[in-house]
Amino acid sequence: MTDSANPERGYVGDTPYARRFVRELSPAWLDFTALICGFAPPVHDGAFAWCELGCGHGVTPALLAATQPEARFVGIDLLAEHIDFARRLCRDAGIGNATFHAVDFGAAAALDLPQFDYIVAHGVLTWIDESAQADLARFIDRHLKPGGLVYLSYNALPGWAADMPLQHLLAELAGRAEGDSIARLAAADRIVAGMQEAGATVLREGAMGREWQALREQLPPTYFVHEFLPPGWRPRYVTEVRRQMAEIDLAPIGSATLRENVDAFTLDKPARALLASTADPDLRELMRDFFLAKRFRRDVFARPPRPLQDAEARERIAAERFTLANAPAAEGTDESPPTSQHPAARAILDLLASGSATPARLTAGGFTLEDIVAQLIFLAAAGCIWPAGPEVDPARIDRFNAAVRSRVGGPAEIAFIAQPAGTAIEFAPEQLRAMQQGRMR
Repeated sequence: MTDSANPERGYVGDTPYARRFVRELSPAWLDFTALICGFAPPVHDGAFAWCELGCGHGVTPALLAATQPEARFVGIDLLAEHIDFARRLCRDAGIGNATFHAVDFGAAAALDLPQFDYIVAHGVLTWIDESAQADLARFIDRHLKPGGLVYLSYNALPGWAADMPLQHLLAELAGRAEGDSIARLAAADRIVAGMQEAGATVLREGAMGREWQALREQLPPTYFVHEFLPPGWRPRYVTEVRRQMAEIDLAPIGSATLRENVDAFTLDKPARALLASTADPDLRELMRDFFLAKRFRRDVFARPPRPLQDAEARERIAAERFTLANAPAAEGTDESPPTSQHPAARAILDLLASGSATPARLTAGGFTLEDIVAQLIFLAAAGCIWPAGPEVDPARIDRFNAAVRSRVGGPAEIAFIAQPAGTAIEFAPEQLRAMQQGRMR
């Protein structure tokens, strides 16, 4: 048997991860999260420092670096293949303000790196063992600038509980198969499919298990390798993560899944009343996860958190830039987004129809700051608008997208096209090919 999972490092090492842009990792998105939760984001003039732990192929830091040339972006990942890809992408796109390091989190903590305004880690807490988790926490402790923000996302309990038997069986079966991780996953999957057909109903009780074969056809095998086969795989309760981060003096301030910062968007009145009667904020958050059967969390922490007065928070929110959303925002949720008939909401959407803008100017049209901010939060939580970065030199966007188009149809294909607002649109393969051939813009 080939030991391709590298258990001594607690992670899958023979199969690259999917190449993705994660919008919630952007400084604009994290700043907006802090503001709507009543906290001050990092203080900087655009020359901030940002780091992703477990950056994969580096698509997110590369795209953000292309759109924010005064900032410094750093990506850290265990797999040299990922880091090589990220460096080539930046070279081809003419990006000089992003650097990448092929090291584990323990070695990364000892690198000569700056203090970061933002440190982000998307999903990796689920997939690494306790030793690597401790290394991640030490890195944050050493390199987070005072007043900085930390984003940690992870598979959550109780939502994942029903799929844990499926994951355990897949990992056990794959561990006894031959070949690389993709071959071992395929061997395990054949047995799992047979067991599901033969009546092993426990393998169909979770959200993944119910749609297992359809998901296997829709998503690439690399997704399942990294989602299910890491030796350190374990979903987490929010209270576990908060206790771990409290050891390095991080305090939770909100969720980068914007709708989850307003209980009225996600919970009915009896649930809200019960939560309101619970004094302990960590217990209250755990109870909320049980109401929502939460499967994936996007937690934002600060050290130290800096509360804002309501009036200042409103002024700063309205002065932020926003753009119309160009993809579904309710990832991981089944609810349809709410709609608003408020005149301020329509005015915001009309303003953004011609490009990203700061809605504070709508006060000149008779709207109060309170109404503007309330509708900004509503529209963002509903997935209608996104926080946007600063205005970008179109030449930088064009060069990044030229590097993306040059990869269409090959093994290094990237499905995301950068947008002027510092975001990206994901395209299907046939759309990318049409774009490359000049049939679509």
